[in-house]
Amino acid sequence: MPKQVPKDKAQAQAKAKTGKEDLGTKYAAHWTPAENASRSQAIADVEVAWKERRKNYATVAEDYYNLTTDNYEIGWGPSFHFCPFPDPTESIDAALTRHQHFLAYIMGLKPGMRGLDAGCGTGGPSREIVRRAIKYAKEEGLLGDGPGQAQYQEGDFMHLPFPDNHFDFVYAIEATVHASSLEAVYTEIARVLKPGGVFGVYDWLMTDKFDDKNEMHVEIRQRIERGNGVVGMSTVTEGLDAFRASGLEMYHYENMALRVAPSLDPKAKYKRWWHCIDGNTSQTTNWTDWWLVFRLKKSFFRVGYGLTWVMMEVGIEARGMGSFQAKGRLSRLERISTNE
Repeated sequence: MPKQVPKDKAQAQAKAKTGKEDLGTKYAAHWTPAENASRSQAIADVEVAWKERRKNYATVAEDYYNLTTDNYEIGWGPSFHFCPFPDPTESIDAALTRHQHFLAYIMGLKPGMRGLDAGCGTGGPSREIVRRAIKYAKEEGLLGDGPGQAQYQEGDFMHLPFPDNHFDFVYAIEATVHASSLEAVYTEIARVLKPGGVFGVYDWLMTDKFDDKNEMHVEIRQRIERGNGVVGMSTVTEGLDAFRASGLEMYHYENMALRVAPSLDPKAKYKRWWHCIDGNTSQTTNWTDWWLVFRLKKSFFRVGYGLTWVMMEVGIEARGMGSFQAKGRLSRLERISTNE
């Protein structure tokens, strides 16, 4: 098996210099040197490392979000997920909000129901993130156990700290992809649902075109996983089979990557879900979106990488972050794992 990155000495040196934990090196330790350098590997070696990493799914996710949460909030916003653009005139913020409301609509959520957001983004895996989620809820007067209020509890959605038959609904938005087994996490969610309860989920799945004997396909999966703190992506068929095996009954399934509509302008292109992370400012509808998308251009990334390196050298930023921010960007190659 390829050796994991040695970390203890490097972390101690970085912390002594900056006074901060070396988050980049800590996350890098979950991946092999070849993976961290984006070098091709033999499929057999990739699969061995892949299976070993799944055992540490919770730590991988925690280290990833400790590393990236501040940048997500500043560079993207409070909702750590993507969305389709069926209305090409929508702003990114409006499309994200609509995507959330669509899930609530399709689940049939009503006032008075008790629900769980499994993997709630800025209430994520680390205690620091949970404290931040509580801070936001307090500021908006939403923290408490009354109607329309929310409580936050740190936990593992593979082992939920709730009794059986506890919730009227559970939803997860691009979160259960961090689990080591979709069947296991879906089964655990089914356990805490009341009889007749509903579970709604948006998840990352590869199309059934994925071939685990194809080196390019395996590399694409590997890059997506490393860039997003994921330990084991599944195909659409595997995801649907896992849902059914959990004992839940499926009444709606949709590939959201295909939810697009042509612009009213016949010369305009479809707006795909990835247009806003591709650095393509031509399809933005306002200056806020233009600035967000502009920051994701390759040239801007190079500038950001340079500034991050300077901040690491002078001790303002934790060492190791620059390499992951620079390499975490989705490439055109990686998009073939979704239907276009």
